[in-house]
Amino acid sequence: MQTFEEYEKTVPSYVPKGDIHWLMGRVHVGTPDAEIEQEIRRRLEAMIRAGKANEGMVAECVKYAIACHRENQGLYNAVVTGRF
Repeated sequence: MQTFEEYEKTVPSYVPKGDIHWLMGRVHVGTPDAEIEQEIRRRLEAMIRAGKANEGMVAECVKYAIACHRENQGLYNAVVTGRF
């Protein structure tokens, strides 16, 4: 299985990794993936309407956001179980 660091190197350059990473750092680790996707789509809605983003770009952003969320969940689990 690919690590987050390995995956992050393959993310297309148009994905705003810093912005998404910052946002996911402020989302509760128990937040469902569907809510993560909804939030990313909401934030990109204006870009889609303006023709500056397409569904493929949005899907990549959602995928990256969920990967960041998983990384945060793993860190949380490591801290609460004493494996950190």
